[in-house]
Amino acid sequence: MVRHGVPHEPNPLLGREEDIAAVEHLLRSFRAVTVVGSGGLGKTRLAHAVSRRAEQRVVHFVPLVGVTADEDVAAEVASALGAGEGRHGAVSGHASADPVSGILGVLGSGPTLLALDNCEHVIRGAAGLVQALLSASKDLRVLATSRAPLGLTSEAVYALPELGLDTSVELLTQRARAARPGVQLPPDAVGGLCRPGTGDRCRGHVQAQPGAAGRGA
Repeated sequence: MVRHGVPHEPNPLLGREEDIAAVEHLLRSFRAVTVVGSGGLGKTRLAHAVSRRAEQRVVHFVPLVGVTADEDVAAEVASALGAGEGRHGAVSGHASADPVSGILGVLGSGPTLLALDNCEHVIRGAAGLVQALLSASKDLRVLATSRAPLGLTSEAVYALPELGLDTSVELLTQRARAARPGVQLPPDAVGGLCRPGTGDRCRGHVQAQPGAAGRGA
């Protein structure tokens, strides 16, 4: 098993086993799966978990959070995969003029999972790249995270739900204590922050805890 760009998480991913299993099931039936949900819901960490457990022998995980233009998506993925490095047509270590061909060269012909994280800012570019790659590689599967679907006919969309109240309380408590060991957190107060309908506020408090690992966007 080869995993490129998939980090080892510093703490457990709480309350997402059913979601991981659901995405894994979709990947067996569909060539592209997009996990959608609002910011801070945990899409990135879920994609990390699915990537680590993937059935495919090779997995490439590419974050697109820094890409702002649709036309730059293919070049960013090619660069992340090292496409063109040491190959004919490479210039100064950069990918060749045809990034899609370079990406396909790295992915190879065997079963491979390509994970594209944070596609929401470049949905058109991400969708175009995924369509081109799937059309040219029969054993490729693509996992994407986004705030909206890519709009492909080959795509299955999984809407990531908010965490349950108990899990949200446990997560917020863990992160608060990681940032300030020994801090006292009244259960009623924490529960009030994490009740249904206050998900954005709860996530805001969780993300504000310095020194604690985030769940991703």
